[in-house]
Amino acid sequence: MRRQVPTIAVVKIGRNLKRLRENRLMTQAELAEAADISASSLVRIENDQVDPRFSTIRKLAAALEADPRELTRGGRTDA
Repeated sequence: MRRQVPTIAVVKIGRNLKRLRENRLMTQAELAEAADISASSLVRIENDQVDPRFSTIRKLAAALEADPRELTRGGRTDA
């Protein structure tokens, strides 16, 4: 009998990150500076080329004045 391997949900935050950044009328350079990450790292995150560490997600969320869950889930969390 073959063992089932659990499926791991991979969250791609690039689309959510770009949407929030654009809604706040920020350029990639402005967000990268505000989050204290390199602009090239931000581009790779927005294009889902890399999976950022949670510490980076927190920095990006803080710079966007957003809850980190808005990046990982894509919705507002007004709980």
